[in-house]
Amino acid sequence: MGRAVVAVRVGKPVVLRCLVAGGLELLVGSRLKAITRHLHFLAFSFGPEPTRSAGYDLVVNPMLAGRFRLAAPADRNEAALAFALELEGGSEMRYLDDKQMGKVYLTAPGKWEAIPGLGAAGVDVLSADFTPERFATLVAKRRDQVRVFLLDKSAIDSLGNAYADEVLFEAGIHPKTWCRSLSSDDVARLQASIVKVLREATEEVARRGEPTEVKVRDFLKVRLKEKCPRCGGKIRRAGVRGMDAYFCPRCQPETRAGLVDWRKTGR
Repeated sequence: MGRAVVAVRVGKPVVLRCLVAGGLELLVGSRLKAITRHLHFLAFSFGPEPTRSAGYDLVVNPMLAGRFRLAAPADRNEAALAFALELEGGSEMRYLDDKQMGKVYLTAPGKWEAIPGLGAAGVDVLSADFTPERFATLVAKRRDQVRVFLLDKSAIDSLGNAYADEVLFEAGIHPKTWCRSLSSDDVARLQASIVKVLREATEEVARRGEPTEVKVRDFLKVRLKEKCPRCGGKIRRAGVRGMDAYFCPRCQPETRAGLVDWRKTGR
């Protein structure tokens, strides 16, 4: 943080969306001031030097395949390189995207209105604002399936496919359960499960200390797994509004009776 950009390289210009006149070369001479998350976007804020008139924001939506890497400029063998910013001191911040699915927006500071999908965010699930009472209020307004609700970034910020599966498994709730059918106990358990799953995941990823570009997912309990770690049954996959949901039909039954059974027996 605080280092200036001294050079840029672009490998896959198709991912770039420049909302100001010019390209990434505009960042040369600017200093990286802050990195923040907004929904599923990462925003890199570059402040101006005394000789420059303005700073810029570089806002990245990595989608499914995008990832970041810090590397030495001399090591340029990156087939998936979309762009690289060389920073003073001898390192590069690289954005890699072999599928070219991500979107990278260069814009004036705070001028994000033209960035698709970067609208008003819901409550941050790891903030003090994410209380059981506020979550219950959000659920009470919903008429869709619970997994669809969990993925709605305008309601809660933010869960993706993998962690939505993990949260519902922790709560013992079937992904196709209608929000209106959730009891007050279900809602309270679901809110607690969101906090528990994401905090434990954050701690685990930090504990591993893997490089920035490595997605640490092997500790997940149901996503892309074959057997349930709780009961040993087969993990199933179902389509929910065009997306795959992984769940255990025994631990996450479609009826409440099944849930009571495994909790009483410990199966």
